[in-house]
Amino acid sequence: MNVQAQEAGEAAFACSALSGESAHRFGPGLIGILHRPAEPSFQPVAVILINAGLVHRVGPFCGYVQLARVFAAQGYPVLRYDPGGLGDSEASRLGSAERRVTELKSAIGLLEAELGAARFVLGGICSGADDGFLLAGLEPRVAGLIMLDGPAHRAPGFWWRHILDKMIAPRELARGLRVRWAGRPPADDYREFPPRHEAVAQMEKLVARDVRLFFLHTAGNSHYINHPSQFFSSFGRVARAKQVTVDMWRDCDHTFYLRRDRERLQQTLLTWLQREFAANPAPLAVRAG
Repeated sequence: MNVQAQEAGEAAFACSALSGESAHRFGPGLIGILHRPAEPSFQPVAVILINAGLVHRVGPFCGYVQLARVFAAQGYPVLRYDPGGLGDSEASRLGSAERRVTELKSAIGLLEAELGAARFVLGGICSGADDGFLLAGLEPRVAGLIMLDGPAHRAPGFWWRHILDKMIAPRELARGLRVRWAGRPPADDYREFPPRHEAVAQMEKLVARDVRLFFLHTAGNSHYINHPSQFFSSFGRVARAKQVTVDMWRDCDHTFYLRRDRERLQQTLLTWLQREFAANPAPLAVRAG
């Protein structure tokens, strides 16, 4: 069996339902899966995983399912749901911004009703990170953010590194030029990044509220961030606040395709959750199912 087929088979197995996982209809026709920890190991925050782009609630290569199970095994309730018009959820008639706020409040309402949760960690991959960043400033009950390939802005040093990389890899340079000549927009033009001054103001607001932020960038987003120092150039002094954790994995793709990368992500995020939020930190044993 080749690596791709093996990964696909393992991902399909990982998406099979386990005990402690229940489907829920809530809010404006939304469908979600709640991962409920075993009593009495509940931690003081619940996690809401926001969909990545056009991928429904399982996440790329079932990555959200695996993350949710790892978190739940350590006492963190997790909800992953389809937004309106995606996966099993009904299409929404609301505008984009209003829809996202309504859905988040509905998700929080479900976790409050089912588990009594009062503080929440939001986030996800790609547009899931973008939405989490925007929504956290509107919801005071958000205590943490998980930002996987989330917002950043090109700084002067980006272009030197970008040009040098293209010169070293001429095929990539030729491909990039063909994309430009064809009139196709850059990949990040499909994302809703706030302007730099608004992003800095948003982060300052979150840090002032003592929200804990985890930023991870991969090689899959090297078209707009290609060095760890660029993050600090982009966000300025607030990026060095004690509430902010920043990392970059240059050997990892945007969707965490390889199992080793997903397992590394599970361990990294669980360590962060335990450090920032755990009532009773315990030895970590990551096992995705």
